[in-house]
Amino acid sequence: MDSIKQIYGLMATLIVLLVSGCSQEEAIGVASEETIPVELNISYNVLNNTSHNEILTRAPGDATLSVNRILVLPFQKTNEAAADDPANFIPVYSLAKQINVSSFPNVVTKLTLTPATTYRILIIGYNRNDYDFANQSSATRRFNLGSATSPTTLANFYLQPVSPTDIPEFFSCTAVGYMNGQSIGTSFKPEQINNIQGTLKRIVSGLTLNLTNIPTYITSVSLIAEQLVTATRATDGTPLTWQTAGDSGLKTFPGQTPVAGKVTFNQYMLGTPDARKTLFYIRIAYGTFSQNYPISIVDSPNVVSGNRIIFTPNHWVQIDGNYINSTLVFILTGTINLDDNAWDGIS
Repeated sequence: MDSIKQIYGLMATLIVLLVSGCSQEEAIGVASEETIPVELNISYNVLNNTSHNEILTRAPGDATLSVNRILVLPFQKTNEAAADDPANFIPVYSLAKQINVSSFPNVVTKLTLTPATTYRILIIGYNRNDYDFANQSSATRRFNLGSATSPTTLANFYLQPVSPTDIPEFFSCTAVGYMNGQSIGTSFKPEQINNIQGTLKRIVSGLTLNLTNIPTYITSVSLIAEQLVTATRATDGTPLTWQTAGDSGLKTFPGQTPVAGKVTFNQYMLGTPDARKTLFYIRIAYGTFSQNYPISIVDSPNVVSGNRIIFTPNHWVQIDGNYINSTLVFILTGTINLDDNAWDGIS
């Protein structure tokens, strides 16, 4: 997308209702005596939006849904006597439901869960062009699901972009079970609940870099990171795998040709805490020569430290650079929550 508003969407809340007993069997077939069929109804409510009719995660003025596919993935407790810890829950891929979201609130499916078994339910939101659970090895996929270590559990289950410089937009939540309006928690047996509710939250960050006054003899401009996070925990955006400075990992974003003396980089970034913060460079190319300029900006709490940038999930960082007297001068001009009304323009 060509603008900030196009690359960053709006926050959305998914209210997920899980009702014991089913009136339809189209999604899962007839349950056996050893299972309990439950109905899953998904609706949404755009936060703080009373004057607009925006659809889920749609950027203002953008006719296309940013997130239009949802994966509902149950995780089952490995041992009912084990601690109620994410590390003790493993994915049940056979129960996963991938739902294409073309409209809300009319999204209905069913799950068949085993009684006396404790579950947690992870819901992931993404774009259907980026991933297909039914064809996980597709050459056009932009990310993978899984883990870097065995066994795969809810604690180490990650979203791993195919390219660390091409990050899709991810939303996720772990559903909360309720019985007659009383919270049971994120861990529950199907007979203990009559509905679940979940709020999908954006777990990626954003970076915008504007560079102006570029001389006409500059033929291309590239953005280079010192190191990048390469996989993020699906539940909360915590880094699970990452590059280190100087390794062989891909760290260069696609270059751009200046237009009217300007280039703009709009990138989603995986969450990058202080321990993994990264320096960035601008590579200026002219003829057969090139030169790297470090992006040097003043420290800002929880955003910039020692010229290295911290990316918090659901936050956007904007930097403006100006090419003056053969020197690049950078200023941090924005650090805002992606769902902040002042930025999204919601009244």
